[in-house]
Amino acid sequence: MNVKVSGETIKLWDEFVTPFLPREHFLYRPYTEYTFRGVERGNEIIELFNYVKIPIERKLALDLGLGSGGISIAFSMKGARVVGIDVEKHYPRIARSWARDNNVELDAILASGGNLPFRDEVFDLIICNDVIEHVKKAERCSEEISRALKRGGILYITCPNRIAPLIVARDGHYGLPLQSLMPKKLADAYVRAARRAVHDNVPYQPTFTGLVERFRKLGIRLYSVELSMQLKSFFEPQNQKLLSKIKKIIARYFPGAVEVYSKHFFLKWFTPLWRFIGIKGKK
Repeated sequence: MNVKVSGETIKLWDEFVTPFLPREHFLYRPYTEYTFRGVERGNEIIELFNYVKIPIERKLALDLGLGSGGISIAFSMKGARVVGIDVEKHYPRIARSWARDNNVELDAILASGGNLPFRDEVFDLIICNDVIEHVKKAERCSEEISRALKRGGILYITCPNRIAPLIVARDGHYGLPLQSLMPKKLADAYVRAARRAVHDNVPYQPTFTGLVERFRKLGIRLYSVELSMQLKSFFEPQNQKLLSKIKKIIARYFPGAVEVYSKHFFLKWFTPLWRFIGIKGKK
C-alpha cells in the first residue's frame, strides 16, 4: 500500500521536532523515518488481529497515544472508525494532516490517557502501542482503559522488558547501554549527557507479572503474543528445518520443560518487547 506524506505534514512535523532535534542532529533522520513508518506498524497489528480472528471493520477504536497517527491511519484504511488522542499538542495536528494526505477519516484530539474524555464502555478496541511506559500515572491510565473499553472488547498493548539482554545492551528509546536498569535521576543525567533527550521519558517499566496482574484486577485478561508464538514454535513447527525438528523432539519428550522455559525464562528474561492482546471480561 502506497502511503503518502505531504510537504505540509513534514512541515508540521519539523515545527514540532526541530526545536529539540535539529535536522543536523544524528537522531533526526532515524526518528523521522521511524515516525512515518507508523502505518506499517499499524498494518502489523492488523495482521495479528486477522490471525487471531479479531474483526476491525466498522469497530470503534481508540488509539491511545497516537503520535503522528500512523496506526490510526492503518486502522482507518481497513474500515475501523478511529479516535486518536495524545497529550502532546502537535501530534493531533500532524496526524490529521497525514490522514488527509491519504484520504482517510481520523478524529484526532488533545487528551490524556489518565483522564479519557469518553463515556464508560464505548470502545470495541483500544490500541496502546509503545505508550504505557511513557505514562507517569500508569495505574490511573490502566483504570481509564478498562473503564472506556466495552465488555468483551479488545486491548492491544505493548511494553518493553527492561531486563532483557537486548534492551540492557541498547535500550529501544535512546539507544544507550544500561539505561533501562538505572534509577530515574541517574537515567535523566545519562540521556542528557549523551545528548539524546532533556530527561528520561520512560518512567514506567513494570515486570511481566506486574503488568498482567494490574490489568487482571481491572477485569482485562492479557494474553502474551510472544508466549503463544514461542510455544507454537515447539509444539506446532511450521517448517522442516533442523531447528524446528529439534524443537519438535524436545516438545514431544519434555513438554513440561518447554513450558517452564517459555514462561519463566524466554518470556520474562529474554523477550525485549512484550505484546499483549487483552480481553475485557463480560458480566
